[in-house]
Amino acid sequence: MTLPVAPLSILDGLSEEERRTVLAAARRRKFKRGEVVFHEGDPGDAIHVVEKGHVVVRVSTVLGDVATLTVLGPGDSFGEGALLSPDARRTASVVAVEGAETRAIPRSTFEELRTTYPGLERMLTTALAAQVRRLSSHLVEALYVPAEQRVLRRLLFAASSYGDVGEGPVTVPLTQEDLATMAGTTRPTANRMLKAAEDEGWLSLARGRIVVLDAAAIAHRAR
Repeated sequence: MTLPVAPLSILDGLSEEERRTVLAAARRRKFKRGEVVFHEGDPGDAIHVVEKGHVVVRVSTVLGDVATLTVLGPGDSFGEGALLSPDARRTASVVAVEGAETRAIPRSTFEELRTTYPGLERMLTTALAAQVRRLSSHLVEALYVPAEQRVLRRLLFAASSYGDVGEGPVTVPLTQEDLATMAGTTRPTANRMLKAAEDEGWLSLARGRIVVLDAAAIAHRAR
């Protein structure tokens, strides 16, 4: 497993004119730590591009629990389904991990702009394709990769959103419960793997956060 890198923004595929037009039409939204961007089941009315900070995507399970699916940072987008149908509903809740800012593009605005700027169609396709790749990768891991390795992989991908994992310590403000549900396993399993990694000196555990100290060693163990 190679060290993950932060994703490019979906806006990077637009021309300079298209990019300026989209940013001018987008609404800047600010969220405090723990504030909900939208709830699962809400009407889908806009796509968001993360500009600052981080958010987590969470869903309700059939048992009534809440599972964290992923963490998103600057350049990532979410809520793409809102652009596909006027009666779209949010399939997950999104919550700010720390103070976060997004650029929200309402569906009505997107519909007006896409007739003039064809690059917006590519932007939407890019966003949806990235989501499919992410979900497909997680599904394959869930089926064929042991839980202990999945925990470490999810930690590295989360850390890549917070800094260059190859350049010194990176603090990930997620709980062990968050990481366990992201990896599709139980908290005791995640705790056991993280404690073992801490004993090796690869990471440090603290309340509500995990500090990655040796990303290369973690990546080697997660292969």
